[in-house]
Amino acid sequence: MSHVSDASSSLLDAIFLSEKRKNLLLLLKEEGPKSSEEIKNAFDFPWKSMIPQIKKLVDLGLVIQKDGVYSLSEMGIVIATNVQFLLNILKIYGENRDFWSEHDLSSIPFHLLTRIGELGQCKVLKPDLSHIFKVQEDIVKCMLASSRIMVFVSAIHPAYHLLCLGFIEKGIDVTIILTESVFESIQDECLSESSTFFSDSSVLKLDLPEYKKEVQFFLNCENSHFFVSDGEKKPMMLIVTDKIFALSLLDKNGRVDRHYIVSFEPGALKWGEELFTYYKKNSRQTFSL
Repeated sequence: MSHVSDASSSLLDAIFLSEKRKNLLLLLKEEGPKSSEEIKNAFDFPWKSMIPQIKKLVDLGLVIQKDGVYSLSEMGIVIATNVQFLLNILKIYGENRDFWSEHDLSSIPFHLLTRIGELGQCKVLKPDLSHIFKVQEDIVKCMLASSRIMVFVSAIHPAYHLLCLGFIEKGIDVTIILTESVFESIQDECLSESSTFFSDSSVLKLDLPEYKKEVQFFLNCENSHFFVSDGEKKPMMLIVTDKIFALSLLDKNGRVDRHYIVSFEPGALKWGEELFTYYKKNSRQTFSL
């Protein structure tokens, strides 16, 4: 048992205690076999300082040298791939540690949580507290430039309906998943016989009959798809388009803080769509109120 631990430690030390060895492994993984001259040019330091690092990787069976060309062994490829995988996760967590450590991540399935490194370059958007319900303008701009939009919401502001209508009028395909409680709230509003002004009429500039009409149009439009979530664990909001990924979660105490983690990377769009599909599988389609 001790021998196995020593061997593992030796490999970990070989990779992570030397930036040169780690970077060489990643270079050979990303760009393939390299000559000594190509390696020297890639790292811009004396070749003599690289020789002992390469020898170490060759001795461990991670790098193969043939006719002056260096390449990864089969296990070298496996290990380098997983080193990159871990580094990506550490980068995402390290750059946005407050977001990931202060929010409830239980709504993200474990198989996707282990792949958060795929999000790439991320930033956290923090709303102006004087406009707490204002939808982030840069998110909306990206949504308006998209050809399709997928949204999951656990809490809804009346203005969101009008925003969705704006997307539909532009011919954007919209799929929205609501929680049961939000769906029931919309039902109560739209099926009510009352014609009094909506409580947030100052935001909407609509009376209730007009508001009902707009929501019914959204629900019955050909390029809108409406679902109600049956799952227990839910994010506050998830937005995925062909341009942007944005995610908002409850904090550790179950409170809403309106912070979004946002990415425009292709990997993040794919990851976000997988997350949306996960929620959609645990939802039922609703065609009308």
